[in-house]
Order: sequence, then structure tokens, then C-alpha cells
Amino acid sequence: MFGKFYNKINYKKYLFIILLVIFSLLYLYLFNKYDYIKSFVYKSSNKSNNISSKLLYNSLNKVISYEDMIIRANENDNIKKASKIVNTEETKIDTKPIIYIYNTHDTESYTLPFISDYSITPNVKIASYILKDHLNDLKINSVVEKRTIKSYLNKNNLDYSYSYQASRNYIKDELKKNDYLILIDLHRDSATKKYTSYEKDNKKYARIMFVLGKNYSTYSDNEKFMNNLNDRINKKYRGLSRGVFVRKSSKYNQDLSKRAILIEVGGVDSTLEEINNTLYVFANVLNDYINEEIYGRK
Repeated sequence: MFGKFYNKINYKKYLFIILLVIFSLLYLYLFNKYDYIKSFVYKSSNKSNNISSKLLYNSLNKVISYEDMIIRANENDNIKKASKIVNTEETKIDTKPIIYIYNTHDTESYTLPFISDYSITPNVKIASYILKDHLNDLKINSVVEKRTIKSYLNKNNLDYSYSYQASRNYIKDELKKNDYLILIDLHRDSATKKYTSYEKDNKKYARIMFVLGKNYSTYSDNEKFMNNLNDRINKKYRGLSRGVFVRKSSKYNQDLSKRAILIEVGGVDSTLEEINNTLYVFANVLNDYINEEIYGRK
């Protein structure tokens, strides 16, 4: 008798659980939460990159090529290429890369919770790919460094303070492959929105700042280059650039090229929309500079 009573209790228990799961799924579906279910399910399978990347790509309003979307699998293997789902017709550029984009502090992140929902950190690496996309639209071939700074530091038993040594090693490797005209070290500032936000014609931007090191003999070449870009930006968007900040005791690997720059794009509170708008302006300024100052085209 007690056995039958026990089985009856178990039956009701399992039935309740099944009904609870069914109603929970129905609720999520009706309130447009199904994408989160799919994302969660696929994250525990080999298809996680495809689904979560697609969701993120759509949420970013496609300001970055899908093929360049980054999935942070782990700290030592940050870059994974995902297959492109839309916009399959990509601009073809036959020339060699002329701009090398890298991030000495590649873990610097922006405070964008909606991206974090997809387990992808919104950081300067994503900003680098956005810049690459805008340059690509202008038929300017550029390369974004895929190797992480941490992997170099771990391999050589170095701490974070040696980050510029790590990026220097990567730069030298790249300069052996291509004669880059411009080197860009992209960072984000630690300043708050009060100092890093800008608005013009009801459009929001993340302010940009150039950082110049002077602890090497040829710094004047880079100083001239940065001042030129700063003036070009502020001529069209007065105040968008915060100017050129000088550090006499540093060189930031700028001794490796006469057109090597460090830029701070926005701050911790900058939104992806603001970053995208600023990098669009910056890419066009670079395009004008290259055509006028390097190739002599007007």
C-alpha cells in the first residue's frame, strides 16, 4: 500500500515539473525571449559561435563585418572567425595593407551590458574591427592584430607592465611582412562620459585623443602627423578631438615608424554607436590625409 502511495506522489511530482517546463518555454516564446533560449542551448554545443555571434551582430546594427566578429573563447585564444551570414558581397581590395591596427591594452573594455549578455566583452578590439570596416569601405586595406598581448606575456613570463614590449614584438613581425604607411595603437580612455562625449546635429560621438611619446629622436615626424589629423578632425567637428597629449618620458613604440599614433577612442561609458560614429569620421580623415599628404592627390 505504501509503495503505491509513493509511486503516486512521484507521478504527480514529475507531472508538475513537466508542466512547469512547458509553461516556462511558452512564456519565453510569447514574450520574444526565444532567441535567448536558442543562444543558451547552442552555447553548450559546437554551434554556439554561429548563433550567439548572429544575435550580437544584429544587435550591433551591423557596424562591423560579421566575418570579423570576435568570440572570446578563452583568455589565450580570443579570436575566432565566424562564417558570414549576411552582406556576402564584400569590398575587394587588391592592394597590400597600408595600415596596421593593434591594441597594446587589448583588454580595455567599454561599459555596454547588452553585449555582455552574449558573453562577448565590448572592448578596443571590437573598435579596431569597426575602424577596419570603415577603412575597407574607403578601399583602404588595413590589418587588425589577432594575437593577444597576454599570450606573449605568458609565453615570456612577463607581467602587464611589459605590454608595450609585447606589442613592439608584434609590430616588428608585421613590418617584415608589409611596408605599412601608418601604425595605429587603439585604446580607450579611463575618463568618464563628461569628458569623452560629443554631440553635433543630434548625433552622438565618443571624443578622440592622440597620445605622443617624445622619448626618441624622430618624434617630430609623429608629432606633425598627429597635429595634422587633430586639425582635420576639429575643422569639421570642432571639439571632437581632445588634442595631442604629450608624454616626454615615453615612446609607445612610435620610434618604429614616422606615422605611428596612439589614439584614445572614447571612455569607459562610451556607447558602441558613439564609437562607431567617431571611427567613421576618423577613417575619412585618414583617407583624406593619405590621398593628399602621401599620394599627392587633391
